Amino acid sequence: MGNNTSTVYEEVGQQEDEEVGQPNNEESTYIGYNPRASVLLDARPAYDYRQFITPGHGVAESVKWLVGGVAPNGARLSDGAVKENTRQAARMLLLLREYERRFGMPDAGGARDEQWVLTELARGLYGGGTPLWTLKPVMSQAAEGLTGARGVDFALFPRTAFVFAPTSGSTLMFNMERGFNINKLTLMERVLVRMASFASNTRSVNEVDSNSPEVPELLRASRGESVQFGRGYHKEALAKEILDLASDGFGLFYLTSHATQVQAKVGEAVNGYARDYQEIQSFWTVESSIKELFTRLATIEAYASIVEIKKQVDAKPLYPRPIVLLFRVISSAGASGLWFGASWQDMIVAGLLGMMVAVFQGVTLWKHDRMILEVCASFVVGLLSGMISMSFPSTMCFGGMAVGAVIDILQGFRVVYSIMEIMSKNTVAGGADFLEAILFTGLIAYFLKFGMGTAKSILGVDEMDTEFNQCVNPISSYFYFLLVPITSLAWSALFTPRYSDIPLMMMHGIFSFFVYWTISTNTGNAAVATFVSAMMVTSSAGIFSRFTGRQALGDTVTGLYVLLPGAYLARGLFAAAEQNVIDAALLSNIVVKAVTIGLGGWTGTILCSPTILGTNRGLVNKSASSVRSIRGRQGDTQRSTQARPNAMLFF
Repeated sequence: MGNNTSTVYEEVGQQEDEEVGQPNNEESTYIGYNPRASVLLDARPAYDYRQFITPGHGVAESVKWLVGGVAPNGARLSDGAVKENTRQAARMLLLLREYERRFGMPDAGGARDEQWVLTELARGLYGGGTPLWTLKPVMSQAAEGLTGARGVDFALFPRTAFVFAPTSGSTLMFNMERGFNINKLTLMERVLVRMASFASNTRSVNEVDSNSPEVPELLRASRGESVQFGRGYHKEALAKEILDLASDGFGLFYLTSHATQVQAKVGEAVNGYARDYQEIQSFWTVESSIKELFTRLATIEAYASIVEIKKQVDAKPLYPRPIVLLFRVISSAGASGLWFGASWQDMIVAGLLGMMVAVFQGVTLWKHDRMILEVCASFVVGLLSGMISMSFPSTMCFGGMAVGAVIDILQGFRVVYSIMEIMSKNTVAGGADFLEAILFTGLIAYFLKFGMGTAKSILGVDEMDTEFNQCVNPISSYFYFLLVPITSLAWSALFTPRYSDIPLMMMHGIFSFFVYWTISTNTGNAAVATFVSAMMVTSSAGIFSRFTGRQALGDTVTGLYVLLPGAYLARGLFAAAEQNVIDAALLSNIVVKAVTIGLGGWTGTILCSPTILGTNRGLVNKSASSVRSIRGRQGDTQRSTQARPNAMLFF
């Protein structure tokens, strides 16, 4: 972008009474088209595998594409697609100029709104469960699509993030919170992919190889496009068409980033034909004001879409409260029966206690302090489970009731997720999540023990068998055919997916348990069963995501959650609480079990690179290499352009 256009975070040093990262209310009078119609209701997949693999490929190339994410021979836009994109780009420029002529520059969509969009988008995606290895590079591409500035860098940590914008030389810090909300992730993904497509030559995050437009095509497109407006043609519809054209074909900032190659081709082709050269230069030169206008329109749309998402996700629950409580009952009861060999009585009590924990979570008193919730809920669950098991020692099982009830607040799944982050080279964030999850799970286990101790004192019981591994009156394994699908459904709903996502997530939960049960039953080796089932479910989620275009995270988290890593942590830490000692053997056992699931999940992503945020690991790496190459070729040009702010170059 030229120096006259908006740059990210150039207004961070505002008045002290304005909060950094919040939109300027005086400037935020947004145009009135419904963002849900243009972005949130766009049902097209964020990733289309047919754009990134060459037609007529062989088996070997298909396997390499499935594993690595990028076809060995690459994909390339056809000549027909290049011509169509050139025609659409010409119309986009005409519409931008017409918008500027008729309506001027919008007041909204300035630098402060840009930074609000980027920070809220990062918060929403991270809160939806996006892994950092994907979030960091894709956010940089989205920032380029929004502002036209390359090199916007994100430094992401478990609770805090930093954004550096090289064009302005400023850095912004903002807070983030890890979560797993698949519905929020899906909606935010649509906004991000649309923003990133403005710097791509596809509807997706990543571009594909393409020939530069030929000179005759540039002339034909500039001469053939005309814009006629009736009186009823509103600026809202005009803005939408501009952004749709930029998203579906050559994005405006894709053109600007490839200006050097096009200039060289034009200079050679029209050598000696000054009239053609001047005509191309006149039409295909993008003024700084046009870049600024496009950025503001894109920011306005993204801002309105994020506001709508926050209304949908934060203000209005996806599921009715009774359905949520029912899912929590089934989740706790299923965990008790499937993993602790509990009886029907134990499962019923575990389900009711799990519903009580869900009610605890809805209390406003500790909505912003998770520690208070977990301490109180764990103590009450331990107290009630202890009193019931001591009153009926021959029929009721403390471990099945207690851990089944708190399974939804245990942090074992986060331990597994942190291992996958560490293996993806996000060591700081992964290590912090790992330690936090173990400590919070230990806190839950200790207060379960304190609750049980209080129950002993109330009932006057001296000794109690608190074995956590298996109960003595398990249900028949034939009931697993009914219990596993129902419980997988409830576990899927814990991650708040859309209703349309639940069947496939449930299927992966069933698949994960089936693989684990089959291997452990036939080999007696739980570690191998855990590793293989985690590997198989993540690779299956990756395959489905690559061919359907839907993000793989929902299927992955459900499949891994079925392995109940939180139960492993709670068992070991409860035993430590009983003995009032945590030794090296205990910690190593806990770490090995968590690492087994994490490594299995990470290995599955190696077998098939999953699609998250409209991209995969191979495309991310290829895009990073391409950016470094373009920066090297254009470094001198960019420096000379910055020295002449009023220079008019192609694109």
